[in-house]
Amino acid sequence: MAKLNFADGSDVRRTFCTLCPQHCGMLFHVDGEGHPQAFDGDRENPVANGKLCIKGTTAIEIHQHDDRLNFPLKRVGKRGEGKWERISWEQAMDEIAEKLRELREKDGPESVATLGGTHKTPGDWASWRWAADFGTPNFVSQGRNCGVSEYIAEISVYGWDTVYQSYYPGKTKCIVIWGSNPAESSPPSFERLRQCQAAGAKLIVVDPRRTKTAQRADLHLPVRPRTDGALALGMIHVMIRDGIYDKEFVEQWCTGFDEVEAEAAKWTPERTEEITGVPADDVVTAAHMYATLGPARLSFGVAATQLGEGASRSAVLGRSILRAISGNLDRPGGEPLGNPYDPDTFSWLPNINFEKLVDHPLRTRESVNAHENPITSITGYQAFRDATAKVYPQGHTGTAYVLFASQPAIYRAVTRQDPYPVKAILVQCGEPLLSMGAGRDAYEAFTSDNLELLVTMDMWMTPTAQLSDYVLPAADFMERADLSAHWGIGNFFVVGQQVSTPLGERRNDYDLWAELGRRLSDDPGYWPETVEGMFDRFLEPSGKSYREWADGEVNHRFIKPVFYKYRERGFATPSGKVELVPSLFERFGIEARPVYTGPPYSIPDAPEEEYPLQMIPGSRVRELTASNLRQSARLRRIHPEPLCDVHPDTAAKYGVADGEWMIIERPEGAIRQRARFDESLRRDTVNPDGYWWNPDERQYEPHLSGVWVSNANAITPGAPELSSFAGDQPLRGARCRIRAGDAPEAPARDAPVSVPV
Repeated sequence: MAKLNFADGSDVRRTFCTLCPQHCGMLFHVDGEGHPQAFDGDRENPVANGKLCIKGTTAIEIHQHDDRLNFPLKRVGKRGEGKWERISWEQAMDEIAEKLRELREKDGPESVATLGGTHKTPGDWASWRWAADFGTPNFVSQGRNCGVSEYIAEISVYGWDTVYQSYYPGKTKCIVIWGSNPAESSPPSFERLRQCQAAGAKLIVVDPRRTKTAQRADLHLPVRPRTDGALALGMIHVMIRDGIYDKEFVEQWCTGFDEVEAEAAKWTPERTEEITGVPADDVVTAAHMYATLGPARLSFGVAATQLGEGASRSAVLGRSILRAISGNLDRPGGEPLGNPYDPDTFSWLPNINFEKLVDHPLRTRESVNAHENPITSITGYQAFRDATAKVYPQGHTGTAYVLFASQPAIYRAVTRQDPYPVKAILVQCGEPLLSMGAGRDAYEAFTSDNLELLVTMDMWMTPTAQLSDYVLPAADFMERADLSAHWGIGNFFVVGQQVSTPLGERRNDYDLWAELGRRLSDDPGYWPETVEGMFDRFLEPSGKSYREWADGEVNHRFIKPVFYKYRERGFATPSGKVELVPSLFERFGIEARPVYTGPPYSIPDAPEEEYPLQMIPGSRVRELTASNLRQSARLRRIHPEPLCDVHPDTAAKYGVADGEWMIIERPEGAIRQRARFDESLRRDTVNPDGYWWNPDERQYEPHLSGVWVSNANAITPGAPELSSFAGDQPLRGARCRIRAGDAPEAPARDAPVSVPV
């Protein structure tokens, strides 16, 4: 890694890494032909201040990798057979657009669905803009797995959100990390956490595992999976019982406190211990630390959104109530309420234009999951838009998270045509078989005769790409101009230059949606010819173009936070106050009180006597991002095989040896991973690696690069009755059993399939 400075000359180019969602600033030295030769962190970028994690250091290796897709391909054999014809982009776009036009005319725009991914490219927001323009409400990004129920709970309770907000060194005095592990998933956040601790902040970590973050904690609460809502109620009980909640704030700004108090009264520390496994004394200590050491920050973690059924609802609602009654909302160093984008600086929602979808002349139906989860629908979006209008006149910036369809509902709409048929799926830089849960359901949909079109745009020949009708080569972050607005949930932006000339015929993801949009839209001018032209529309209120931001001395704008905003505007809820029992929940038939319905009161996903353990797949590891980066030889040396953490006592009970292969079973099937003993893990819990596949294994049917061998999401359930109130899947906490097993067969990868040149 060379030491670079952006001011050194035109051969040094500046962008940000999108190999994970953090978007740390990077500098690249390029040769005379525009190819990257060296890299460094951008010390002027405030996200990571020049530091790079190990993923970012593989950027050039990934860019030059021999397995990258370089040309558009069209299937000429059976799905999954691996027979392709190389075609031009123009032909691919013409044929795909014609098929989409035919389906829209015959079955309506809702018969087309999109599944987004994890590279966090311009394709995310461009796919939403395209869906609104085309007329389909059936669009999904990987954010569906991260924060939908959390967003909806927070916006319903206080009309704002704290999801993308951070803790502040020197101001935040107590930090609660609940359901995340920033030591692995977010190095910049972990660095800030360490700075806060150095300044005296206390740390509480809620996690069934003693993670690297939990090892730094003053108090670790090893909660039983799916019982987070009970823990929240136990803490609320202690805060009310001991009079350490913010009475003045509650009396002036909150509604529904009496109902919360009545429900929390049932959750003594002793009962909380019985359900969660967290010692009663620790429940009391945690409540007192959070309530009295403030300012305090209970940070967002994805785990609570992935608990399924009532467990997720009680967890995200309970955490929202804790933030509110503690008096930390919008307090400096506490729980900052996200500032909406200043429309005089950045034009986000008008250019995504969800309003076009609401009033689309061809759309006649709600999303495919609306009958199961009506709060995540067009009607739900309209309700939130009306409720938050006095603070967010253009709509809440995280609007997509209120509209995202549920992936298993899309799959059922293909295979069962319920509630109506979905006939085409466009997958953009994502791998649904691996990262979106219910992998078997996804496979049935992708191979169904009911599905008339499956398109994948990606950097690699992923398992889903191997089943597709068209495969399109995606540019990496060095090969495109870029602008990170963090999907509308931040209030800042960072602009990146195009570093490298694209290799082969790789295109940036915007081109997919814009090319289809110009062919299918009633207003082709709606889609600028280049992504830079689209960026100009976003940036127009700032007074500078994309090029001026990209090439300027400063390529980012971070808005200085404003606190106690509610004192002037009120809260963006129907009542204008914090609704501890949210009226928006009641409107959509959702239990609005923080009633706990997790285990043992929840719907069982499998018989406990047959499946006595719980699995919590999906934990992040620093060298990988979900299903991405497994092609890197450097990262593979560090993490070559899938690992499942298991307590030694649990392993001994089921005949599993440390370092040996073990089988993890559910009713949906079985996978194999290597056992890794962890004495800090709960004895009733196992922690499998998530998203696992092996690009070096044989491609195409029936192997699909090992997608069924070790992939935890091949055995996660997708039944609608097990999903959360918002349609989030039960990715964590499902029941399982384990036993010793042999090493899986790993068929060597076939020679690359040849295509006509």
